[in-house]
Amino acid sequence: MKKLIIISIVFMFYNCENELSNKIPSFEAVINDNFNWVADSYVATVQNNQLSITGTGQFGTIAMQVDSPEVRSYNLSSLTEEFAIFQDTLQFSTQNDGVNSIAFLSDGYIDINEIDNVNNTITGHFHFDAYNLTGEYTINISEGVFYRIPITSEIQD
Repeated sequence: MKKLIIISIVFMFYNCENELSNKIPSFEAVINDNFNWVADSYVATVQNNQLSITGTGQFGTIAMQVDSPEVRSYNLSSLTEEFAIFQDTLQFSTQNDGVNSIAFLSDGYIDINEIDNVNNTITGHFHFDAYNLTGEYTINISEGVFYRIPITSEIQD
């Protein structure tokens, strides 16, 4: 019985490690609480001390920008310089608010949990509600995660 328990524990850890290694790096989110979006390509870029993280999948692109590449939380809204965009057939941005009421405001956050300077990667999570340019349509992006995304730096002349 003791051997069976030990074998089960080893098997469980082996399976968890195997799943994690298949998702490094990773950029994923849930759209409107019912669609799992996964990026096929992704990049994090630091240019003029601004950090941009972009992922593109078969069903759209998520792009986020913050003013400094630091480990901390960033609020997203039409009142901040930090923003997030989801682009498919329409473009939704946290820089746009909804129409008809002050209750229809874009919001969200980006939490940068780790910047690995040795491997030059970034890890964090995000969530945002955004509107299209006219403010008529909204999208909810939740459970967003970017994990060990490679960082490139661009020096502008």
